Amino acid sequence: MGFTKEGYEKYQRIIEDISKLPSLPEIATRLMEVVNSPDTSADDAASLIEKDPALTSTLLRMANSAFYGMPRTVSSVSSAVVILGFNTIRSIVLSASILKVFSSRMGVEQFKHQRFWRHSILCAIGAKLIAKQLMHTLMLDPESAFCAGILHDIGKLIFEQYVPGEFSKACNHAVENKMSLVKAEKEVMGITHAEIGNFIADKWALPLDLENALVYHHNPGGTDKPSAFVAAVHCADQMAHKAGADLWDNEEIEPEWDGAYSTLGIVEDDFNTCLDELRKNIDKPTEFLAMVNYAE
Repeated sequence: MGFTKEGYEKYQRIIEDISKLPSLPEIATRLMEVVNSPDTSADDAASLIEKDPALTSTLLRMANSAFYGMPRTVSSVSSAVVILGFNTIRSIVLSASILKVFSSRMGVEQFKHQRFWRHSILCAIGAKLIAKQLMHTLMLDPESAFCAGILHDIGKLIFEQYVPGEFSKACNHAVENKMSLVKAEKEVMGITHAEIGNFIADKWALPLDLENALVYHHNPGGTDKPSAFVAAVHCADQMAHKAGADLWDNEEIEPEWDGAYSTLGIVEDDFNTCLDELRKNIDKPTEFLAMVNYAE
């Protein structure tokens, strides 16, 4: 990475601190295994979820909410799995688990959890909108895109939890110098929230599509073969910022990747159509957070 000796030592300390990252709750890890198995039935997934009363309550509350707009009341976990689908269930369980893991506040002044989750959830909704528009041409799964949107910036939460002093300096550096946070992280910490995506994915055994979204959401062209899935999350990230979901007022962001539209096979009008629709969902993050019992 071209570090100075001091920079490399700082990088090593940060990696050592982040290595304390806990595993996801066992139920979330097991559910990902179950969802990814071709032999899984709805009853298999339901039996697993029902072992956790709090998660069962959250799932049924979300299944019956306006957020998912089910046409009839969902009264059992197995019905929720059948109606919502495995990937939606994965999104809900991962979101609830991560909100629980990172429920504590570390006091980084510029980093407000409510604003962080508002941006992440709007990005998730935007990614789902893009995937729905392209699901027949590119075979993108809207619920997998939603899950990737929820997770794309999780490295920021990990920085705040495990290296709050360094992360606070990076946030202040970004604000004071009117630069993107990802650039400030690199200058101050020697590593970015995207670059630790590999570490997170390995620790939590995330599938490759989610890992790539974590690592490459700022630059989908950083891979040998740019992925339409990651490009969708990248565009949704841009959309969420354009809709006003920033970490702080007047936050600087990384420019849009030049190959985004061509990789997705869309034009600017398509992007703007999705952006207009996203703006109609501007209050959805508050609803989503209330359903998973998140309290600021």
